[in-house]
Amino acid sequence: MHCFKKISLLFCALLLAGCARPETFDSQEAKSQEEILLKVNNYNGLITLYRSWLREKDDPAIRMKLARNYYLSGDYKSSLQTLQPLLNNPDIPRYLLQAQNLIALGEYPRAVRATEKIMQREPQHAEAWNLRGVALALNGQLTEAQKSLQRARSLFIADDIALNNLAMLAMIDGRYQDAVNLLLPQYLRGRKHDRLMRNLVLALVKVGDRRYAREIIRDENLSPQPEALINALAQISPPSGRGFG
Repeated sequence: MHCFKKISLLFCALLLAGCARPETFDSQEAKSQEEILLKVNNYNGLITLYRSWLREKDDPAIRMKLARNYYLSGDYKSSLQTLQPLLNNPDIPRYLLQAQNLIALGEYPRAVRATEKIMQREPQHAEAWNLRGVALALNGQLTEAQKSLQRARSLFIADDIALNNLAMLAMIDGRYQDAVNLLLPQYLRGRKHDRLMRNLVLALVKVGDRRYAREIIRDENLSPQPEALINALAQISPPSGRGFG
């Protein structure tokens, strides 16, 4: 009988443990889990984590984190859907993320309108001008795009971003030598971001400097097959919007 009581108590304890609520999003264990996932850029893991927290409580800060990680994972529609309830309250980071998603989805006029909402609150917002320029460029409004990207640079957005995007605009406009002139000095200064190097290689191929393009591909390990990459780049016209930053 005594043994039976012990077994019954143990069974109840296990049952209660199984029904216990998961760690809340403000617990130390939850924060530690989030930190680990952030360190390794595990977007899918973070999405699962944030969704579990939102089931517990719909918190605007967590919803924003979820929307951001959907964007980073390439699921732009889910990012916009998650973000939508937050857009009722004006907030610059929310409109920036909305514009980024809309650009990724090819909805360029809507992206421009999202940046204009930011400028109504903060006319000197460099990232808003940058995103506006990218959306206008991809929508074929090259003159207005040039003005917006130059404005972003004058407001001291990172030079790598400004020059890369101006070079992308030049390539869309068929001005490949101008793109080389913008990107090559950055590369020679040691600014070797992947997007910048790939855009520089594309511009060099387009102006006929395959030798230098081949050197950069080999020196920077951009491809195990430099000649195949060069031949593929030679066929690209106009360049993909993915080259913007």
